[in-house]
Amino acid sequence: MRTLRSAKALLAPIVVATLLGSAACSGASSTSTDQGAPPPKASENQINPKSRDLLKDGGTFTWATSGFPANFNYYELDGTDIDASNVMLSMLPQLYTYEADASPVWNKNYLASEPVLTTDPKQVVTFELNPKAAWDDGTPITWEDLYWQWKSTSGTDKAYNISASNGYENIESIVKGKDDREAIVTFKTKFADWKSLFVPFYPASTNKDAKVFNEGWAKQPLTTTAGPFKFASVDATAKTITVVRNDKWWGDPAKLDKIVYRAIEPDAQVDALANGEIDFVDIGSNVDSYQRALKISTAEIRQAAGPNFRHLTINGTSATLSDVKVRQAIAEAIDRTAIAKALLGPLGITPSALNNHIFMSNQAGYQDNTGDVGKYDLEKAKAGLDAAGWKLNGDVRQKDGKNLEINFVIPTGAKASQQESQLVQNMLALAGVKVKINSVPIDDFFDKYVTPGNFDMTVFAWIGTQFPVSSSKSIYVNPVKNAKGELDIQQNYARVGSAELDKSFDDATAELDPAKAATLANQADAQIWQEVHSLALYQRPELIATKKDLANFGAKGFASVAYENIGFVK
Repeated sequence: MRTLRSAKALLAPIVVATLLGSAACSGASSTSTDQGAPPPKASENQINPKSRDLLKDGGTFTWATSGFPANFNYYELDGTDIDASNVMLSMLPQLYTYEADASPVWNKNYLASEPVLTTDPKQVVTFELNPKAAWDDGTPITWEDLYWQWKSTSGTDKAYNISASNGYENIESIVKGKDDREAIVTFKTKFADWKSLFVPFYPASTNKDAKVFNEGWAKQPLTTTAGPFKFASVDATAKTITVVRNDKWWGDPAKLDKIVYRAIEPDAQVDALANGEIDFVDIGSNVDSYQRALKISTAEIRQAAGPNFRHLTINGTSATLSDVKVRQAIAEAIDRTAIAKALLGPLGITPSALNNHIFMSNQAGYQDNTGDVGKYDLEKAKAGLDAAGWKLNGDVRQKDGKNLEINFVIPTGAKASQQESQLVQNMLALAGVKVKINSVPIDDFFDKYVTPGNFDMTVFAWIGTQFPVSSSKSIYVNPVKNAKGELDIQQNYARVGSAELDKSFDDATAELDPAKAATLANQADAQIWQEVHSLALYQRPELIATKKDLANFGAKGFASVAYENIGFVK
């Protein structure tokens, strides 16, 4: 998968191309299509929580990934996939962690005290860093690490190929406080989600140089990290990454000896779980995987509903889809509710279309902003295509002698993507639009197709964060040219944006009143629907099949993973 992310407390969403409690959820009938359980509440998760004294000391946790990350710098454009994030969060500092209900908790491993916020005359946050905190090379973690994370990620220096500037662009200065361990962060404009910043952050030594920022973490993690685990090895042929317990870590020592991240095609992961090759599978909306996982006697399924959703991204710079009227007509020809029924019904989950790009259905602030664009209306879609000059000629529409044909790119080995693309193909055929499904190697899906814009339509999942408004901005930001004269899209793979939409996000993220911020965010979402940047399909279910004795891990929902507490029950 690559799954893109805004996940956890991270800067921006993460992508998942395929595909948080202690009890296994019950298996639902595979014939269910119209009824099912509503998504769990945002405060509920299933991770089999156990105290550390009940866990074995040692052991290897084998973590299945869908591909081999292109870059292990989360803040670099190629690094914001869920696989890279899951590796790096075991080794990097995070100033905040998050509970099941998404409430932030300051991290005592890296902070000496709770950060202090003042808002008048400017917003200022003072961070006092833990005096024990140090990088693995012995260098103390200081205010300069926060300074260079800001400088490299703020978007002001176009030599840095960043994935997002969310929040960092709001900072005016970071200066040394009473000593090297105190950082005073002053904002030029208010930023309500300031607790999402520096989660994680990288060492100043690798952020000072744009080339190191862009390329230094490619192919494998660097060794300058500071977490409960440290980098041990990478095998590009076997597509494995190994991290081991960090003996220099000053917090609770990791219960596990090591974590081995192993790339396995999503459709093969359930068999690997059954064979004991891996310890869990992220089922997502893969019905086949769900039904097979139910039959594994040594496993159970854990369920949550986090800030994650499947969607169709529409390339607004493609010759076929650059006209917003054409995008609107195509949107009206796609029955999103039918797609939700097909993918979610067999999982026993309420098959509801998601009608918001920012808030999930179980989050405060959620409302339907789709307008006419998000409503299925085949006849209206046909009329819209006629008006845009695409006239039906036999079974396919044409304009200026060219067929209305869409290049729909999906990754191989992702049955959910295959099923969704085929449904869209059949729906658009009824409107006279030809869809060609182009399956590409999963490791190439983003790097060679989505990121450079070599597609008309695609489908993947966004893995969100506990900060839905600010973390969404990089997905919809108006693209501008970077230092090389290339379009700097951040995470806006649709390449559709406007100054008005940017302002809507700026206003929403600067509003400190949550209710008012939600109102402004919903105004932004309504603009996203009208521009047909992308079509939200459904909230991605968090169904995790794990070994029964695996503790403090599973369907985490809005919570953070405490890597040092993952282990196997005695």
